Amino acid sequence: MGSRERSGPGGRDDWRVRITTGVGVAACMAGAMMLGPVVGINGFWPGMLAIAVAIVLGVVLGRLVGGLLFRPSSGGPPEDKKGTS
Repeated sequence: MGSRERSGPGGRDDWRVRITTGVGVAACMAGAMMLGPVVGINGFWPGMLAIAVAIVLGVVLGRLVGGLLFRPSSGGPPEDKKGTS
């Protein structure tokens, strides 16, 4: 594993957390686009700022929810239920 790769939630191979993060970003983007005109965000730069905030918020919320929903298993391999003799 390289120095930038992490195991566990949010790691490079954790596709479920990545999908949850993408869904969070999409939801926040949709909310920003729908609520922008309602709250009075007009113009190019305020709109870009609102989109940047929505992306950051979506990434944070998506990783948080993905990490909570898809926790790694806490143990090793399952133990044998039969008694050893």
